[in-house]
Amino acid sequence: MIKSIIYTRLCLGNEIIFQLFKNIKLLSFSRKVFNKFIILLQKIHIGGIKMKKLLSLFLLSALFIFSCGNKSETKKEQGTTAGAKEKIVTSVPPLRWLTQKIAGDDFEVISIVQPNMNHELFEPKPSDLKILENSKVFFTYNMLGFEETISNSLSDKNKIVNVLDGVDKNLFIKGDHDHEHEHEHADKKEEEHEHHHEHEGHGGIDPHVWFSLDMMPKVAENIKNELSKLYPDKKETFEKNYNVFITELNQVKAELSQKMASKTKKSFMIYHPALNYFLKNYAIEEISIEQEGKEPSAQQIKEIIDEAKEHNVTTILVQPQFPKQSAEAISKEIPNSKVAEFNVDKENVFENLKQFVDYLN
Repeated sequence: MIKSIIYTRLCLGNEIIFQLFKNIKLLSFSRKVFNKFIILLQKIHIGGIKMKKLLSLFLLSALFIFSCGNKSETKKEQGTTAGAKEKIVTSVPPLRWLTQKIAGDDFEVISIVQPNMNHELFEPKPSDLKILENSKVFFTYNMLGFEETISNSLSDKNKIVNVLDGVDKNLFIKGDHDHEHEHEHADKKEEEHEHHHEHEGHGGIDPHVWFSLDMMPKVAENIKNELSKLYPDKKETFEKNYNVFITELNQVKAELSQKMASKTKKSFMIYHPALNYFLKNYAIEEISIEQEGKEPSAQQIKEIIDEAKEHNVTTILVQPQFPKQSAEAISKEIPNSKVAEFNVDKENVFENLKQFVDYLN
């Protein structure tokens, strides 16, 4: 009878102890395992000290050790939170890269679309919208379909910043899925320029504006001005970063112009045309493999091969987001040609353009 009473009291004590340990996250096993552990301890006697006293000593020691460790962990967590960088959200990787250049290391700049994704087929998820709701600003080109979807979904429209605001309208190029000779559009004046913010993708204005080195100064200035409004205490840093970027931009433009001037081939082939904004300053033609946004038919491939031979094309580029079969089939019919991967959504635009120029003969 006495043993039963003692056992009952211990069980009640066990429950309290179990909940205490559970709350302070010292226990990772179940109540059943914990009770078996206590019962086992009750059967043990060490040097005449009954288990109840030993258990009390054990609990006090464990609580003391854990409290010391818990304080350390709490300080660590608080330090991590305090040191967390504020997030700035952008739409595509090239814009993330440019924004990070201006914002500097004190901020974490995020792109909704990742470099390995196809921005033309991308559909934002609820998790993407949640990230945007927790950010002070959303930098966008407002040229791609998903950008408009996101902007329409945001409850706070004031955080949406179109980085193309104020850009010279004459710098925009019409998008055309026929792509028979994409480069010819660079020399035309487009009546649709005044409506460029309303167009989505290739149906109106060519959306690959991040390849326009002529637009970059104004885009960078828009980013700098918006960040200065949101974080006035860092305005001087933004100004400094902007000036450094403009200096780098001018150096890259001079380097690329020098390399392009030495190119002997005046045509190259690419699966999905995207380099018109860069090519508009040079007499080099971009020939499309895709036809009206789709894989070319057998007859169209034959026509593309004839055109490539006529223009002495040897460089064939394919984005990783698109199939390579057509490009490889074309390359087999063209002597000395090569197929290379070129990702238009790569973050660092300067390095991407340098790689592109190196691909050209």
